[in-house]
Amino acid sequence: MFASWKKRVLRDAQGEFEQGDDINRHTAFRNGALTLIVVIALLICAFGLYQYTRPPKPDKSSQSSEPAEFGAIIEQGFVEKDNQSALTLQQHTLSSLRKHVADLEDNLRTLQEETQRNLERAKKETTRLVEDKVRKEYREREAELEARIQAFEQAEKTLLDPMPHSATDAQDAINEPEVFGTRPLPPRPAVSASHNPDIAQMQYPASDQRPFKRSEFDSHDFIWDTQDEERDRRTTDNYVPTGTFVTAVVTGGADANAGVLGQGDTTPVVFQTVHEGILPNGDKSRLKDCTITAAAYGEVSSSRGIVRTHRISCIQDKGHILDVAVKGTAFNFGRNGIRGTTILKNGDIVQMAGISGILTGIGETGKALSQTTTTSPLGSTTTLSGKDSALNLLGNATASVGAKLSDYYIGLAELYHPIVEINPGAVVNIVFLEGFPLDPLKAEDYERAQAQQQMSSQSNQILDVITNTPLNPLAGQLSKEGIDVPATPFGR
Repeated sequence: MFASWKKRVLRDAQGEFEQGDDINRHTAFRNGALTLIVVIALLICAFGLYQYTRPPKPDKSSQSSEPAEFGAIIEQGFVEKDNQSALTLQQHTLSSLRKHVADLEDNLRTLQEETQRNLERAKKETTRLVEDKVRKEYREREAELEARIQAFEQAEKTLLDPMPHSATDAQDAINEPEVFGTRPLPPRPAVSASHNPDIAQMQYPASDQRPFKRSEFDSHDFIWDTQDEERDRRTTDNYVPTGTFVTAVVTGGADANAGVLGQGDTTPVVFQTVHEGILPNGDKSRLKDCTITAAAYGEVSSSRGIVRTHRISCIQDKGHILDVAVKGTAFNFGRNGIRGTTILKNGDIVQMAGISGILTGIGETGKALSQTTTTSPLGSTTTLSGKDSALNLLGNATASVGAKLSDYYIGLAELYHPIVEINPGAVVNIVFLEGFPLDPLKAEDYERAQAQQQMSSQSNQILDVITNTPLNPLAGQLSKEGIDVPATPFGR
């Protein structure tokens, strides 16, 4: 039906030559109609395609409904990374808060020191005013006392050296006899008589002592040196005791070796302290802004980097440099070690080593199948037939190549050992397992004593090995005969 309709529509008009004009008009009308129909059909198809591909209009009733819930699409690795990022952010936030608290403590300490200085200055001023007042009163009393002493000396001179009007009157007054009844009395002795030959011995000499004056006395201060016990006593200013911890930030991270030989192949790590340090009784030390170097190795089981400190260096007041060896470890989130991310890079290599081992086994099997073993009284004999030579050749080649590849991949897997990433910026607490001095001079003595102790221990170990009794080749025979042979570290 469709073919007949198509034939009818697409059929050309026929007629005589004289009817050519009508035939052309009919053909043009037909072509126009077909074109219009095709265009309309295309427009309808385009509109339908547009309506089909256009996004649906949002339903007002569905807008108020709850959003669709989707299942969990987060993998375990992403969760660990997200937890690590959150912990790092918390560490940075905690570090900033601690820094803010430390600044507030510094400001409070500065205000306390300034207040203390003002109090001391006020005390000194008050003491100076009191001393000036006391000194003024003392001078007034001293002047009054000197005036009294001078008046007393003047009165004493007047009493001891009386001045008569004339020598004759004085002599007459002194030598005039007094009458007691009818009998005259002897003359009255006088110290100042001119005829007395011992007048110089009877008079007191004039006092040469000068009045007391405070300014004429010299004062000296005597200072005794402190004893050796007091000078060498450990204090919070010159010593860091065992158990002291200080907050620090990892400035130089590392990829810690977490392989079998990780403890012998450590990686350097650098810390920067951000706190003064807390002593065992809560007192503060002087360890802020110091640099600590350490070595770290990884532990796959706990995904942590275990840290052992080496040295600490500080720039103290007046440019003094402290550089001393310390023994300590790092704690992160209350546990020993720094939390990190464990990375295993040798999975594909181990897989290739396993495939190489399988190839070795296949080669050994082919080699065994190509050989025939015969057992006789003379022993076992292995024979190889000519038809199985190709299988034997292929088995030998496969076993040899598989063994070489297995050894190569095993050695390569040992080089690609697992690591634990220790990222910079992690906040840790460095705990010192042994005390050390803060004074640079005492630090030199401390390191010298540590070196001597280490050399002494090594020497003792060498002497123990040298002086130990060697193996006695006759120990067994002597023991059988009843002779006791002392045991050595290496046996009898």
